[in-house]
Amino acid sequence: MFEQVPKQALLAEEWDVLAAFGLKAYQADEPLAIDSSKLLDDALCLETLRNIMPELGAPNLKVTASLVIKRVAFLTLAPVLYAMSGFNKGLDASIENSVFEYPLDNRIWQSKMPLKNTSVSVLERSDKEDRAVWRHEILSKVFSGHLTLLVEQFYRLTKVSRRILWENVAVRVFSIYEQRILVSVIEEKRATAEADYAYLLDKSTTALFGLNENPLTVFYQDKQLTALSENPVRVRRTCCFYYQATEPPVYCGSCPLPLKKKRTTLP
Repeated sequence: MFEQVPKQALLAEEWDVLAAFGLKAYQADEPLAIDSSKLLDDALCLETLRNIMPELGAPNLKVTASLVIKRVAFLTLAPVLYAMSGFNKGLDASIENSVFEYPLDNRIWQSKMPLKNTSVSVLERSDKEDRAVWRHEILSKVFSGHLTLLVEQFYRLTKVSRRILWENVAVRVFSIYEQRILVSVIEEKRATAEADYAYLLDKSTTALFGLNENPLTVFYQDKQLTALSENPVRVRRTCCFYYQATEPPVYCGSCPLPLKKKRTTLP
């Protein structure tokens, strides 16, 4: 078993970085918030999604669930992954320790990610074997102990495709590492961050998701230039339905639908 020192508080400068990703300390009686674990209650989950649906401008619960998991995935994963790969510190983003906020303003999320306990685990030793066990524990809490549970709950209650929900999560993992962590961590920690990212994309990494297959790997494709992009993008395999909650319809930069439409209208 790996050794770690007793739980510690984040340093002030680490809080500043993670707060920019939405991390906040839990405060009771926040409006428009619910313990994340209560989303596993069918009635409370459906009530919450129905409350969010008109604020998002979504036409149905299926679209609502897709857009909600996108927000939850970013708010849970960005602080956890950055703390792990950038600071070598482990946050607990299990569903029991998390709170789901859902305020919106003009269809724009204003939510953050309150954690009831914001203390972090820190390794006593930094050898690779100990760190691998420590990393698995952190990631298991946020994936099989949170996101996998919500994916299954939203799929069961709204019939939105698991594939769409998991690609929403995968896209967040890709962007958090490629656009935030790997471009900003100090050079001494870059190799560790790259190894963490590779571990999440490895086909053999399955246990931390609580699934028989890694649900992220299938969506990791080479970036490409398209008729609609100035820079290479990783074109999605599924549509997240964002365009259905915008008027006029707005498509994500990596959405496959505009490309399909453009191909079908070529002379």
